[in-house]
Amino acid sequence: MTGYILKPFFDRVEILSDGANYLPDGTVVDIREKVKTSPILPLAVVGSGSVPVIDVLSDMIFVAAKVTESVDDTLAILAESLSAIRAKGFAGDSPARMAIGAISETRGPLTLFFSTFEDEAAAPFELHDRPFGFGQGEYPPPEEMVAAGWSHSAPLAEYGPFLFEYMRARKRQNPAYPDAELIYSIGGHLDLTVVRSDGYERRLLLTWPDVVGERIDPNPPEDTGVPFDDGSMFSDGTGWA
Repeated sequence: MTGYILKPFFDRVEILSDGANYLPDGTVVDIREKVKTSPILPLAVVGSGSVPVIDVLSDMIFVAAKVTESVDDTLAILAESLSAIRAKGFAGDSPARMAIGAISETRGPLTLFFSTFEDEAAAPFELHDRPFGFGQGEYPPPEEMVAAGWSHSAPLAEYGPFLFEYMRARKRQNPAYPDAELIYSIGGHLDLTVVRSDGYERRLLLTWPDVVGERIDPNPPEDTGVPFDDGSMFSDGTGWA
């Protein structure tokens, strides 16, 4: 599933996300910005799992934002709606996990998440508040994070690229499909989205050479050039550049 990190600060919420959409076996089907932002309110969402389900849930959240023009009211509607969605069996065979970064009218910057499937993180179809931030992925040992620039107050741009390079280099389990094979699942590019009360900022931090139609591969073979007409190469294994 998508790797992402959400971190609240006193005046903003920062979100990191990779950009690759892929099949369960890691084959890339699309590369895009995954963090979606409301044009009405300082509220952004990012999802992992089934893309159609993510799109439907995102649209539902943004419709509530448009109608209420309030982050607090939007989250209240979402919390009530999740139990109704669970009762109807929505997304039962298409799991997703959604994370939200927003600037509340009463609480300031906040981060939350919910899932549509059973896992060890938290109960499904419930909106979970994470006041210190929320992330999905595999992180290096604490001493490596500190060496890379991590601290409680450091912006995500200072150490985020290191974390995502670390995650990209490791095969991971999809929490929605725990019995499936491990795959490389961080790809496309790394985006930073900053949510403030008066708007958004987006920055591209990294780009990776992943190709639509191929599996994510953090260690692709080097281009050895074009062989001779008979298929042979130079003695060092290379061909014409």
